[in-house]
Amino acid sequence: MSENGWVVYLVRCVDQSLYCGVTNDINRRLLEHNSGRGAKYTKSRTPIVLVGISPEMKKRDAFRLEYRIKQVSADKKLSELKKEERQMTIKKDLQNLKKEIKALGTQMEKLIKEFDKSHKLGPAKKAPLKTTKRATTKKVPAKKRSPRLTATDRVLKFISQSKKGVNAATLMKKTGFDDKKIRNILQRTFNEGRIKRAGRGIYVGA
Repeated sequence: MSENGWVVYLVRCVDQSLYCGVTNDINRRLLEHNSGRGAKYTKSRTPIVLVGISPEMKKRDAFRLEYRIKQVSADKKLSELKKEERQMTIKKDLQNLKKEIKALGTQMEKLIKEFDKSHKLGPAKKAPLKTTKRATTKKVPAKKRSPRLTATDRVLKFISQSKKGVNAATLMKKTGFDDKKIRNILQRTFNEGRIKRAGRGIYVGA
């Protein structure tokens, strides 16, 4: 079991009240709620509908977030959950950027060493400076790298490119993500209104 496989979720009960919980298997947990085996609060308020879910995190972080959400009023619970999702997404993007910068630095050091070796120059030696003037050349601006797509962006891209819609199995094949990750992204983006259902299990751009 993954250490970061825990999520905080919000469900709306049949009486329109909200219930917040923690799980490491959202599909199983929703089935338990709707069968009356999930929690004492939801037992008499079925059926329930999932309205929000956090990104995966460590168990202790999930329980901390659940506690924080339960301290706010019902009309602020969903926004509090989405706030945490945005913060985690930004943190993850920054971590990925840090790794890329570190890898680039390592690659540059390797190239410098190879250059010094091929020109038989030690790291402390420098090539003599030439005093001859060189003709100035116009620098061609480097092409900007396209921004790195997040997992959510990749899924939405494939959905938007399909006119007839796609299902979870097709998205798993195209992205290489597992079923759990695909369904978490589909549920979240559907709740946010970024996609819509074109049929049973079929999603298209909103």
